[in-house]
Amino acid sequence: MAHGIPSQGKVTVTVDEYSSNPTQAFTHYNINQSRFQPPHVHMVDPIPYDTPKPTGHTRFVCVSDTHSRTDGIQMPYGDILLHTGDFTELGLPSEVKKFNDWLGSLPYEYKIVIAGNHELTFDKEFMADLVKQDYYRFPSVSKLKPEDFDNVQSLLTNSIYLQDSEVTVKGFRIYGAPWTPWFNGWGFNLPRGQSLLDKWNLIPEGIDILMTHGPPLGFRDWVPKELQRVGCVELLNTVQRRVRPKLHVFGGIHEGYGIMTDGYTTYVNASTCTVSFQPTNPPIIFDLPNPQGS
Repeated sequence: MAHGIPSQGKVTVTVDEYSSNPTQAFTHYNINQSRFQPPHVHMVDPIPYDTPKPTGHTRFVCVSDTHSRTDGIQMPYGDILLHTGDFTELGLPSEVKKFNDWLGSLPYEYKIVIAGNHELTFDKEFMADLVKQDYYRFPSVSKLKPEDFDNVQSLLTNSIYLQDSEVTVKGFRIYGAPWTPWFNGWGFNLPRGQSLLDKWNLIPEGIDILMTHGPPLGFRDWVPKELQRVGCVELLNTVQRRVRPKLHVFGGIHEGYGIMTDGYTTYVNASTCTVSFQPTNPPIIFDLPNPQGS
């Protein structure tokens, strides 16, 4: 395994290589919530909005899962907005335009956005399959003509849209990916295991901030109604063993809103909507020291 030595090219990992990891035992079936909490993992209280930003830092404002319910959200001061997906109900172009208008009203220097499983029109393979089906699960989306959504991400004129891609802003390397473990066949759903790991293997090393739509296993991924953790173990291993970003922001699991750390990476579930789709969870702010030379 090429971990720990300078790689000449990109390191890709297979699921088998991770099977020696104790977390592999924690699949997404009925995990006792307290069982999967190593001693160095702990909850973190959010920073109050009126906390002065330290000198030489950049303030990130994290939101997710706003689901076209942005009207009443009180947005705090900050430099860079990070939105980790599910900004619409179904990815309809009208919803995307409304979201883009909201982004345009915000004062942040940069706004960085990824898609989530609700942005159906952003997932080209999903749309191709939907059009082929005899029954229509999403009638309003099924009625769209291809030219309505072929270039739907171009409607996001007020943000930087990332999809398995990265951008450097103010010296920070930020990578975004929309994929989540299969759940009821929504957009950007992939089977657990190698299919998801293939996507996580695209994340380069040296990333400062990772934006994914869903959580890694064991971090803000507990679903009380199901009595289980639903995060992705391959994402956990990628974050902790290979990429090691300073900040990992996600949403997807509305019940998991909040902040944790493993002592190196801070994990933020920024879901704005609660489990009943009320947009009452406040945005989360996080200050990072500016990279050297930026």
